[in-house]
Amino acid sequence: MSEPMSAERDSYAYFTITSSGPLDQIESLMGMAGDGRCWSKGDARPSNKGTYDFSRWTMLSGVEHGKPIDDHLKALWRRLSVHREQIIRLPDYMERGVSCVGVFNTRHDKFQIASGHFATAAYFGVTLDCDFYFDDEFGDDDGEGPWWSR
Repeated sequence: MSEPMSAERDSYAYFTITSSGPLDQIESLMGMAGDGRCWSKGDARPSNKGTYDFSRWTMLSGVEHGKPIDDHLKALWRRLSVHREQIIRLPDYMERGVSCVGVFNTRHDKFQIASGHFATAAYFGVTLDCDFYFDDEFGDDDGEGPWWSR
């Protein structure tokens, strides 16, 4: 049995479109409502700290949290495939991207995704963003400070 590609203990991925226009405009262009965290510019933030400066439409991978990030990305690309024409025709002022999120026990844990995901992001004309969170305070576990300061 081969070693797992990544060692994240929690992971998920989602696709977002952000815009200075209203949420219903994004929904109209995509032909559906988002299924993740969505809001319209000017909506009140749940934290009671003002309003949103932009609209956001989100599509989730449909895979449960904690499954390998590769599973999330494959599922998300499949979901997006039926919407590719809408995505590539979105106006330039609407930003679109896929976010991968990984939570790791330490900064030494391995993270790896197949290069095909980068090619697929280019095929859809979207950015690919990775957000990582570490339980070891990002390098302070060995008393030497962050890795980049060595």
